[in-house]
Amino acid sequence: MFSRVLSRAVAVRTVGRRFESTLKVGDTTVASRPAAPMPKKRPIGGFRGGVVGFLLGVTSAGALGFVYLIDEYQKATSLVLGSVAELEKSSLQVKNHVQKIEAVERTLEQLKRNTPTVQQLQQARADWRKQNDILTRDHLELKAHVWELEQDVESVLKRSKSAK
Repeated sequence: MFSRVLSRAVAVRTVGRRFESTLKVGDTTVASRPAAPMPKKRPIGGFRGGVVGFLLGVTSAGALGFVYLIDEYQKATSLVLGSVAELEKSSLQVKNHVQKIEAVERTLEQLKRNTPTVQQLQQARADWRKQNDILTRDHLELKAHVWELEQDVESVLKRSKSAK
């Protein structure tokens, strides 16, 4: 469209101007060709050219603005995608840490259930002492009983020797 408007403007200007020359001979001027009347200039042409120039400028500015906007949009999108990837990575790390903490807590609860308390340890110690005392007493009783048996055997042996 712009080339069509430009070609019309050039055509109008070349048709409107003609080559003329004048010769001065003495005081009189002689024209080689009679001057043709100049065509009337259309005042709308200047306005039309201004509108076309304005539209061309607005269109080019809009196109450049659009290209800049798309470029900025792509940059922002890449930044957002990078942030999302980084957020995903950090959330996976947090998830792994939470799983480790939960596993440690489960192990701790198991240990708490399986580990005796101080009172249970004191009770076990007291029971062990009682059992040890009972065993020691029984051992001493058995030892005394064996001694008595040895004494009885010796006395029987002495009697049998003396009876012989």
